Amino acid sequence: MAIDLPGVGLTQTGLTRNNRVNNEQNNTAATGSGASAQPSVSPSNSDTVNISETAMAIQNAINNHANDPEVNNDRVAALKSAIDSGEYKVDADRVAKGMIDFEALFS
Repeated sequence: MAIDLPGVGLTQTGLTRNNRVNNEQNNTAATGSGASAQPSVSPSNSDTVNISETAMAIQNAINNHANDPEVNNDRVAALKSAIDSGEYKVDADRVAKGMIDFEALFS
């Protein structure tokens, strides 16, 4: 979906920014100062990052199970066999309880 605003376009926005940068450079050159138009920022040695215990636990779990297979092929084969033979029975009460418990996590 395109939005057309009269008098405003990508090229106009780009030109406005370019004009502003050129004006800043010209003002710097006109004042004779050799300083850059960009403000100087000195790095701070006191910046720190604290990782929460939860984030560390999540990262540890990811690292500990990174090489685990995503699918238990033996379990899948056993379930396919049980379904094909008609031996697999769904416990409706257990499924319903699981759905209710899952929904409770979000309320």
